[in-house]
Amino acid sequence: MKAVVFHEFGNSDVLRVEEQPDPTPGPGEVVVDVTATALNHLDVDVREGTSRFPVAFPHTLGVEPVGRIAALGEGVTGWQVGDRVAVYLIAVCGACAYCRTGRESLCVAPDWFVSMGSGGAYAEKVTCKTSQLIPIPDGVSDVEAAAAHIAFGTAWHMLITRAGLRSGETVLINSVGSGIGSAAVQVAKHAGAFVIGNSSRDDKLERAAALGMDVGINYTTQDVVAEVMEATGGEGVDVVYEHVGGELFQHGLDSLRKDGRLVICGGHSGEVVPFDIIPFFRRQLSVIGSFVFTRAEVEACFALIARGALKPQVAATFPLEEVKEATDLMESRAFFGKIVLTTGGAA
Repeated sequence: MKAVVFHEFGNSDVLRVEEQPDPTPGPGEVVVDVTATALNHLDVDVREGTSRFPVAFPHTLGVEPVGRIAALGEGVTGWQVGDRVAVYLIAVCGACAYCRTGRESLCVAPDWFVSMGSGGAYAEKVTCKTSQLIPIPDGVSDVEAAAAHIAFGTAWHMLITRAGLRSGETVLINSVGSGIGSAAVQVAKHAGAFVIGNSSRDDKLERAAALGMDVGINYTTQDVVAEVMEATGGEGVDVVYEHVGGELFQHGLDSLRKDGRLVICGGHSGEVVPFDIIPFFRRQLSVIGSFVFTRAEVEACFALIARGALKPQVAATFPLEEVKEATDLMESRAFFGKIVLTTGGAA
């Protein structure tokens, strides 16, 4: 099979398309013919050696494969060759207290993380456990599923599960042009919220407005906190959806109303930030961490996509052989939504 590999840390120039042995399924596993996979900024962190995940060379990137089951391992039941599936990025144990209580993203004994301990999704085939399989319903294409898996799973987990967003509340979404930002706009509107979003580009704000965003703020030319206060009559927002870090983290805290909550899942623009404790506790604010999502949350989002209630934003698709061009576009941030690699045969 063809796979994208790199043999040393570096920029996109280290990526190579090479022939690799076809994987074979072990007991309780399947092989999936990958038809599509979306790019994520985590892939850049892994490639550059800053992810804090262990990497063994040669390494294949990619954490959200979509495709069709090609082979069944010993003991596999309930699945058939040809089934369309997405692969949940963690092979959870299924037995710990977190798995038993529907919080599988916090599994204390995962077998592996897709591309960490198993083959990555930038390839024509991957192997995974049956416990990782998520069925793709009719009405959702392979490219849409790849673009939606992490983006909508993350947005749902952050806004609905972790922040408990309720109808009638106001939410500030940072960086609405990203995959998880554009998904969050739609999830928040579906939940009945008033949505304020920010971006560094006016064209991305226009795209987000078309998805239902009520107020847009260009954080390179406007004061985020002042604009939020103007839009909310000086009250602030109930929820901040934060995945950027750096100065936008503090802008988010300052944009909250009393007893507001900020939910955060990342910090590509600054992982270590100053934190003023006094206004934090005097205004009774909450900062809520969010890690990944569950398979049930992805299935819920797939069902809404199939019904037309949510729409994955696909910025561009590239064949596997053009992975460098796809990666360079992702790192430029000059796009809206998600970038998807395809290997042929996508439905």
